[in-house]
Amino acid sequence: MPVQARARGDRAREKVRQARQEAYRGLILEAAERIFGEKGYGPAKVAEIAEAAGVATGTVYASFPGKEDLYRAVHRERLAGLARRYEEIPASESVRETILARSEVSTRFLASHPDYLRMYLREAAGWGFGASDLPADARAFVDLALYERGIANGELIDEDPQLLTSLQQANSQVHLAWWLEHGMRESADALVERVQATTKRNLFDAS
Repeated sequence: MPVQARARGDRAREKVRQARQEAYRGLILEAAERIFGEKGYGPAKVAEIAEAAGVATGTVYASFPGKEDLYRAVHRERLAGLARRYEEIPASESVRETILARSEVSTRFLASHPDYLRMYLREAAGWGFGASDLPADARAFVDLALYERGIANGELIDEDPQLLTSLQQANSQVHLAWWLEHGMRESADALVERVQATTKRNLFDAS
């Protein structure tokens, strides 16, 4: 076989292999999100994730060295998706408008992925007060400078900006947890409205 033809064949086989790996990875992440969401990190087993994904346990370990790597990969995938939604928010000089827009985007995103929302809320229950206590992938969403600017220009109440960011995180988490516990019956529009009403009461200067 000519060298060039053999090289083309090798490249084609490599593309097929990579496509197969990506397909397996997607199935595994989808199954992991569902199992972690239902059971939590501790009780979830790699073997049952593999079964739910329809792949061998060895296939899971070929993509993810261990359960924690898989768990973190689910978080990274979803938070990367949320970050892309944030990037689509039109730029605004108003701190209030920016906070409300981000609040709406994150509320709708998390509500559209209830299995991941369960994972997120379990994880958030162990977070500390400061941004440094957050895992790196969640810490990227804490825009302390935005809150500092809002306090300085009078759009936000005159409080510690770290306190205000924590209040906003807690506001979102409490409303989303309530929504889950009550069977997700409320529409996304109504959920966003409640989150934003609390945001305005907690953060915005009423004067």
